[in-house]
Amino acid sequence: MLKFERYLEKKLKAEVLVYLKDGRPGWDIPHTLACVYWAKKLLKSEGGNPRIVIPAIYMHDMGYPFKQMRFNPKKNVNLKIYHMKRGALLSKKILKKLGEFSKNEIKEISAIIGRHDDIDGIKEHATKHEQLVFEADSLGQIDTKRVKPTFSKEERKEFIKRFQWNRATTFKTKTGKKFLKELLAKVKN
Repeated sequence: MLKFERYLEKKLKAEVLVYLKDGRPGWDIPHTLACVYWAKKLLKSEGGNPRIVIPAIYMHDMGYPFKQMRFNPKKNVNLKIYHMKRGALLSKKILKKLGEFSKNEIKEISAIIGRHDDIDGIKEHATKHEQLVFEADSLGQIDTKRVKPTFSKEERKEFIKRFQWNRATTFKTKTGKKFLKELLAKVKN
């Protein structure tokens, strides 16, 4: 299995935290760390290149600059598009600064970040790495052990309802589906 060097992950994490600290309070940092946890689990079972998946999952939500953003399905569509575009641009900047990624790796990582919340695109034609990032991101959204929910009870119910008919139906990996089933059972309780 390919490896992602610890020293490089530490440098990447430090760069990303600069952006995430200005994101959604109580959400962006713990959510991202939970997503990294799930990405590593998925990589271990499903394979893939950690030099692509790990940086992409660390940087996937750093395009959110909104400290007071709340769940609003109608407004969040434009914010999701904005954060994917901004995140893709920021990822190129960070990866170039780190100086340890090839042009092809930077291109693939930024492309994944630029599409990671495009659920229709993921359903239709996701690459293996896009699928792994999507599933890790999704698992990190419902992992209440690692991330304390920031929504009200009513907002959380609406979020889970949408998650089940939208994100949950987009899982493709055997491992992701297994973890999804376990986490959804816990969330419903």
